[in-house]
Amino acid sequence: MKKLLLSVLPLMALYGCQPDTPAQPLKSSPATAGAGTDDVAMRALAQKNLCLTCHTLDNTLVGPAWRKVATKYRGQKDAETRLVDKVAKGGTGVWGAMVMPPNAPRVSEEDIRTLVRYTLSLQ
Repeated sequence: MKKLLLSVLPLMALYGCQPDTPAQPLKSSPATAGAGTDDVAMRALAQKNLCLTCHTLDNTLVGPAWRKVATKYRGQKDAETRLVDKVAKGGTGVWGAMVMPPNAPRVSEEDIRTLVRYTLSLQ
């Protein structure tokens, strides 16, 4: 059963299982509120690119919560570059044994960078 689950999860991540629902606003944090970040647009972009299949703003799902990512990388000068690379190429080991599949070229580098910047702006 465990092997079956581990073989199915990457497929879910690749193809997504988000219902076609209208984008709901993400809760604004002090870091993004009033900073020109459009939470509805970020949610729509994340949903379009299937990020919400594995990630949420505040709770660990399959992958880490975006706020936890922001906390872990806060203050690191190369965080944006490292995370853009990680999201594009995929990987494992930073947040446990679960594998994040590569997202490029399915997701554009521009979309990846936009979502990484948004994630890093969260508090």
